[in-house]
Amino acid sequence: MAKIACAGNALLDINAFVRAEYVQRCGFAPGSTNHVDHASLMALLPDLADAFRTAGGGAANTARVLSALGQVSVFAGSIGDDAAADFYQANLSAAGVTAFLQRQAGLTGVFCALIDEQGQRTIVVCPGIASGLQVNRLPAAFFEGASVLHVDGFLAARPDTLLALIQTAHGRGLRISFDVGGRRVTEQNRDLFAALIRDYCTWVFMNEDEFQALAGGPVDTTLPAFAASMRASIIVKRGQAGAVCLRGGEVIESPVRAIKPLDATGAGDAFAAGFLHAILETYPLARAMRFANRVAEHAIQVPGMRIDPALLHTLPGLLL
Repeated sequence: MAKIACAGNALLDINAFVRAEYVQRCGFAPGSTNHVDHASLMALLPDLADAFRTAGGGAANTARVLSALGQVSVFAGSIGDDAAADFYQANLSAAGVTAFLQRQAGLTGVFCALIDEQGQRTIVVCPGIASGLQVNRLPAAFFEGASVLHVDGFLAARPDTLLALIQTAHGRGLRISFDVGGRRVTEQNRDLFAALIRDYCTWVFMNEDEFQALAGGPVDTTLPAFAASMRASIIVKRGQAGAVCLRGGEVIESPVRAIKPLDATGAGDAFAAGFLHAILETYPLARAMRFANRVAEHAIQVPGMRIDPALLHTLPGLLL
């Protein structure tokens, strides 16, 4: 059992199953991502009484799954001074994650996924105070005993924060696991992300769109040259095509089973948790990739990251 320190945007996740016409009635294009103000997002909630609510954000989701897998996980993020912050802290603690949450004046960030009958997700998000993490306020206990820092790229809303966090962890001897977070944030911070990956990272996670934003070309033709310029293991999640990892000259492709997702929220975060768990348990790389895919498969079959630890604990024996 290892300790993994996770840090990123703290967002209250709200996952609601709705009819497609509801999405259009709200003025959103189906399948789109929409950044709105807090009042506009709150106006949706009376219609979403049956929604699933969890303490989320990418790195927090990864911490949640790591805890379910039996690892020691801690999470650092910024929350507001509202009722959502109280729920966030309690929900994350109930998942077995030790929370180093910085309460600040403002509103806790909210991520809302409207999932229609076809499984298409329309995202409505208000980040609130989520990017307000202050590295100099993190206690030593956050880093102590940890072997890995897993961080999400959305902290690049304040580039100095992301850089300081990674440099602090690296200086303490932690290996760095980096999920770039999203295509738009990757496009906006391409040079910063490339430098962080080159200088500090051991593992980097991204999907195909994010890879193209970072590397400037499609996976099939660009990944080998991009990976050769980096010391890190580059892991690209390819949806129904599985995932591929390049480490040095080694290429591992890991297919997935065809499964219709119930709720794809957090699938990539669960993949990262499964991969890190497997690597820290000294699985060979190919088996670590298979395990990561299986953990992600479980995540997409439950609503709102309602991970079942008992089920996850059966997976290692299935993948020998």
